[in-house]
Amino acid sequence: MDPPILFRHYPELERKIAWIPLGIFPTPIQLLNGLGYDNLWIKRDDLSSRIYGGNKIRKLEFILAEARRRNTAHLITFGRIGTNHGLATAIFCNRLNIACTLLLSWQPVTRKVQQNLLLFKKYRANIQYQKTLWATVIRYYLLERLKHPRAYFLYAGGSNPIGTIGFVNAAFELKEHVDRGEIPQPAIIMCPVGSGGTLGGLSLGVQLAGLNTEVIGIRVSESHLGPFHACTPETVVSLMHKTYRLLKQKSRSIPDISLRAPRILDEYFGDGYGVPTEAGRMASQMLKEKTDIRLDPTYTAKTVAAVLDHCRTRQRESRPVLYWHTYNSVDLSKQAALVDYRELPKLLQKFIKQEPVTL
Repeated sequence: MDPPILFRHYPELERKIAWIPLGIFPTPIQLLNGLGYDNLWIKRDDLSSRIYGGNKIRKLEFILAEARRRNTAHLITFGRIGTNHGLATAIFCNRLNIACTLLLSWQPVTRKVQQNLLLFKKYRANIQYQKTLWATVIRYYLLERLKHPRAYFLYAGGSNPIGTIGFVNAAFELKEHVDRGEIPQPAIIMCPVGSGGTLGGLSLGVQLAGLNTEVIGIRVSESHLGPFHACTPETVVSLMHKTYRLLKQKSRSIPDISLRAPRILDEYFGDGYGVPTEAGRMASQMLKEKTDIRLDPTYTAKTVAAVLDHCRTRQRESRPVLYWHTYNSVDLSKQAALVDYRELPKLLQKFIKQEPVTL
């Protein structure tokens, strides 16, 4: 497979940043037809892999390569009980013979959450249920590091500077779409923002690639954990600066730029992480009826609700609005059905037996 486009622009990076091919890139870019807007486009990262698609693959190509470079046999990360990041990490760790530990906290139980729990087991993840996000974070930052000092510790969502490079590269991929005439230069890109890697990487990447495009994040996670920033412009800008410094350290050709803070919309979050919203339900239903695109209630449904509102209120805008679709489109339901839920830790078995939230 071809190396990342970023390496072609800055050849020093290929020698100094580890990378392994996991996905199928570039992912398609196309008009999102059938919704009544002739300037609405979609970037199909749901098709990034035939094994498990979505936005996490771009990050894992750099993260797991770095883990292997360090000769790491064990990776530890955290998320909610239905974490797509955790599932993608477990799947590709399993393929690379890297042990994977998932530290999990509660979220509303949907059918997709139940399926992911079963798939964690199928892909041999070591699952540790901590109930609350606070307990999960404490175990991640303190207890597990004492127990496993040589493990690779991966922040939730794969949003460390190494992983964020995957979405800097994605912005250069978009620039090539534009240069080939496959899409006019977008006015804006809209994407979910939880751990910040997708938004931060795209925001940094469009600046480096020379695109006159604003990147807007739709917040789908809690903005603060107690007094600490968790999903705010400040956390995303911090991640952008760390990623930019890393790239500058690895290549003297990276230009000097003044980083712009991305905009984050808060009003689509609703009542909590993973809690469906009425606007999200309507967006999911509309896309189900009009297109072949499927959404999830936690990330993409809330984001598409924001995208559709933007298009409705700015119908005279001629430049493209690009929705960056981060969901996995590979159907793993048959694989999940083969897993006996009684093989899960007892604290998690109850989530398989309970009636899921109706979407």
